[in-house]
Amino acid sequence: MALPQTTLQAHPSEEGRSPASSKPVMQASTIRVETDKLDKLVNLVGELVIGVARVNQLSEGSGGEDLGGAVEALDHISRDLQEQVMRVRMIPVEGTFNRFQRVVRDLAGEMGKKIRLEMSGAETELDKNVIEQIADPLKHLIRNSADHGLERPAARLAAGKAETGTIWLRAYQQEGKIFIEVSDDGAGINRDRVWTKAVERGLAPAGAQLSDSEVFGFMFQPGFSTAETVTEVSGRGVGLDVVRQNIEALRGSVEVESRPGAGTTFRIKLPLTLAIIDGMTVSVGEEIITMPLLSIVESLRPKAAEVRTVEGRGELISVRGEYLPLVRLHEVFDLPTERKDPTQALVVIIESVGRRFGVLVDDILGEQQAVIKSLEQNYQKVEGVAGATILGDGRVSLILDIHGLEKLAFRQN
Repeated sequence: MALPQTTLQAHPSEEGRSPASSKPVMQASTIRVETDKLDKLVNLVGELVIGVARVNQLSEGSGGEDLGGAVEALDHISRDLQEQVMRVRMIPVEGTFNRFQRVVRDLAGEMGKKIRLEMSGAETELDKNVIEQIADPLKHLIRNSADHGLERPAARLAAGKAETGTIWLRAYQQEGKIFIEVSDDGAGINRDRVWTKAVERGLAPAGAQLSDSEVFGFMFQPGFSTAETVTEVSGRGVGLDVVRQNIEALRGSVEVESRPGAGTTFRIKLPLTLAIIDGMTVSVGEEIITMPLLSIVESLRPKAAEVRTVEGRGELISVRGEYLPLVRLHEVFDLPTERKDPTQALVVIIESVGRRFGVLVDDILGEQQAVIKSLEQNYQKVEGVAGATILGDGRVSLILDIHGLEKLAFRQN
C-alpha cells in the first residue's frame, strides 16, 4: 500500500495561474513529502522544546552533572531534528537521470553513432537545490562522453568492441557524500595529447613528472581543448571548466579516470545538502576560519628544511618528498597575526581539482558542522569566501571557498 503523501507548495501569483492547464505552473517550488517524515519531524520538535525547558530549568539551579546530561541529550535531539529537516528536502535523482535518455538518443542521431545509456542508483536521494543545479554539468559530461569518448560503429568493431557504445550514469551514497559517475566504454583520453597541449599553453614545464590525475586535471582549465575539429557539440574549449566551477559552487569536486581503449569515468562528489557542511575550524590571528572537511587531506607542522622559496614559484613546502605551493591565509585576507613562521604554525594540505597546496594557519581548533549563511545576501560577495556561520559562543566564522581561495592566492603569486 502506498504511503500517504503531503504536498508542500509555494503558491504562485494570480498572474502565474493557468486555469486551462492541468499541470502546476511552479513545479520547481513543489516537493512531495512522505507524511512519515513529517510525523518524525513534529515529534522531534516536541522533544527539542522539552529539552530546552530542561536546560533552562537546570541552569537556574546548581546544574552540575544533570545539566551536562541535559545538554548532551539536547545535542542528540537537535542532530536528529536536523537530519529529518534535511530529509524533507531530499528527492531521488531519478527525474534528472531520466531526462538524459532523450539527450543520448538525439546525440546518437546527430553523430551517426549507436549509443546506449545505462542508469543505476536512480533512487539515491539528494537535496532538491543540489539536484536542480547538477543537471547542466551532467548534461555536458554526457555530451562529452558521446562526442569525445565513444567511437563510431566501424571503429568499435575494428577494436573488437560491440558497435553500440555504452554510457553509464550511476549515483550512490558513501561516507556521508553523494557520488555521481558518468562513464563510457570508448577509446579513453589520450594522455600524451592532453600533456602536449598543457605544455604548449604554459600550464606545466616540459620536464615535469605528473600523475595521470594531475595531467587530466588540465582539461578543466578555461579554454582547454584537444579536439582537432570544432563541432556543434564540442571543440570550442568551453565546457569542462564551467562544469568544474558549477560543481565546486555546490561545494563538490570532480575527478577523472581513464584507460586507453577501455573508456573514461568522470566522478562527481557532492555534499548531501547545501545548508550544512562538515568543517574544520582554524585560527588566524584573532579570526576563526572554517575550512570544508571535504577538501582537507591532512595537517602538519613543517620543519625549517621543508620550507623553501623558489624564484617564480613562491614558497613551497615539502610533504614526503613532494613540493606543494604554500598559501599564507593571513596575507590573502590581510589578517594580523604573530605566527608568520611556518615552523611555529600549522599547514593544512588542501586538495582541489588537479592541484594540492598547503594553507598556513595559526592553529586548528576542532571539527564541527557549520550552518552556512550567505554573505552576499547579508553583506556583500567576498572572493575566496563561501559564506559564514555562527559559532557556539556567538562569534561569526567565515567559511572558505576552496576554488575561490585557489584563484585568489595563485593570482597574487
